[in-house]
Amino acid sequence: MKHQKRSLFCLFCLFLFLTALCTVSADIGPKDQLTVYLTNPPQETYYLDLLWQPDTAGSFSNLSEEELAELDPALLSRLESGTPEGWAPAMVCGTPLPMWGDLVGHPQGDQRVHVFGYVGLPQVCRILLVTESGRQILTGPIERKVLQSSVTLDCASGRLYQSSPAVALGISFLATLLPTLLIEGLLLLLFGFSLRQNWKVFVLANLVTQIALTLIVHTILLVSGTVSAHMVRFPTELAILVAETIFYRRFLTGQSRGRRTGYGICANLVSWIVGFFSLGTLFELMRSLC
Repeated sequence: MKHQKRSLFCLFCLFLFLTALCTVSADIGPKDQLTVYLTNPPQETYYLDLLWQPDTAGSFSNLSEEELAELDPALLSRLESGTPEGWAPAMVCGTPLPMWGDLVGHPQGDQRVHVFGYVGLPQVCRILLVTESGRQILTGPIERKVLQSSVTLDCASGRLYQSSPAVALGISFLATLLPTLLIEGLLLLLFGFSLRQNWKVFVLANLVTQIALTLIVHTILLVSGTVSAHMVRFPTELAILVAETIFYRRFLTGQSRGRRTGYGICANLVSWIVGFFSLGTLFELMRSLC
C-alpha cells in the first residue's frame, strides 16, 4: 500500500514538473493567424490586404523596402484608394504592432491562399481585393473569435464564409472523450471492478468531466493557444481528479474504498498525462476546423 502511494505521488510530481516546464516556454506558443482562401480567384494580377480600424498611427511597416520595390505601384495605389473611410490597409500602411502577410497569395489546387499572422493581426478586419483591371471586392467586418482561424471568399459572388468555433469544440469533445473512456475503462478492469456493475457510474463521471474540460480548457486552447491552455489545465484537472475520486469512492461497487480511491487517482493522472502530450495535436485539429 505504501509502495502504491509512493508511485502515485511520484507520477503526480512528474506531471507538475512537465506543466511548469510548459508554462516557462510561453514565448514559443502559437501566435494569431488568419488564413484567407479564395475560390474562383481572379485570373489576372491582384493584391489582397486586410483592413483595420486605426485609433493610432501604424508604427510598424509590415513591408520592407525590398518587398515594396517588387510590388506594382498602381495596384498599391488602388488598395489605398479603395479603402473606405475609417479603415487602413494593414500590410501596406502598417499596424501598431508587427504582423506579416501575403498580398499575392499562393495557389492551392483551384484556390489561392493568403496567410496573415503575428501579434499585430487585427481582431476585427475586412478584406479588400483589387485587380489589375480595376475590379474590387470589399467584405464586411470579420471578428476573429479564436487564435488561428480561416475564412473563404468566393470571388465570383463576393460572399464570405466563416466556420463556427462550436464545430471545433464538438469535435474536440469527442476526440478526448473516446480515448478517455478506453484508457480509464481498461484501468477499471485492471483494478478489478466489474464494468457491467459500474458502467453507468463510469460513463456519467467521464461525460460530466469531459464537458467541463471542453468548456474550460478547450475553449481557452482555441482562443489563446497551447500555453494558456496548459496553464488553466492544471487547476482544472486537479479539480476533476478530486471530484471524480470522491464520486468513485462513493458510487463504485465491488471493491474496497481504498481501491476505489486508488482507481480514481490513477485513472485521472494517466488521462491527465495523455492529455498533456496530446494538447498540441488537439490544437492543430481544432484550428483546422476553424
